[in-house]
Amino acid sequence: MPDGILIFAAKAVGLELATYVVGRGDPVRRIIVGTPADAALLALAAQRGIAAEVFGAETLARLLARGERYAWLINFWSPHILPPEVLGLAERRLNVHPSLLPHCRGNDNAAWTLRRGLPAGVSLVEMTRGVDAGGVYAQQSVAYDFPMTGRRLHDDLQRRLIELFKERWPTIIAGNVTAAAQAGPGTTFRRRDTEADRVLDAGAAMTLGEFVTWALAHDFSPGTTAEMACDGRRFKVRLHIEEAICDE
Repeated sequence: MPDGILIFAAKAVGLELATYVVGRGDPVRRIIVGTPADAALLALAAQRGIAAEVFGAETLARLLARGERYAWLINFWSPHILPPEVLGLAERRLNVHPSLLPHCRGNDNAAWTLRRGLPAGVSLVEMTRGVDAGGVYAQQSVAYDFPMTGRRLHDDLQRRLIELFKERWPTIIAGNVTAAAQAGPGTTFRRRDTEADRVLDAGAAMTLGEFVTWALAHDFSPGTTAEMACDGRRFKVRLHIEEAICDE
């Protein structure tokens, strides 16, 4: 009978949540980290005597060749798409996702939430072949208001996602929660959609409100920002906005 947990994890979110699950004493049997830069995750696994590897084609091939079965497969912020054969190694699968599904499936959730004026939130979702299309184990709305940048909302979503998982995981692993089908029309965005939207021609027609929303949504500085293309050159666009105090 399948037992134990297979974890795919990366970056700070992956480290915190993997540490939480391991610290609970849950039966983690293997951790596959996103890149060699996830050294802290590899160290965690080594300290606890858990098998660990870096994600790659050979890693997945070895995983499938071993033919081991798991009770759970959990994805903690690993950016890699898992093939159906890997998903099939576990009886149940869970992904932590920084949007209020079915809104903003896929990539760059904070940017597209702002860009489209969608409700923000976080979801614990069943992993299926469809992109973020599985049933929802739990989700929570996250409030935001103007002027919110993509970076600030992204950070808020990460914090709330970590909190939500820690709140709900004990009841989920105990078998007391059934994933509910997503309701209503959804939206899906790929990284190529974001890159196409992030760089606009200087001649693009926009209202002032549309321009401000676009610039704020793509403001992930110091990493990336919105950009304007003009005469073969590109210029980063960042806005400084503060509320004006009007004398009565």
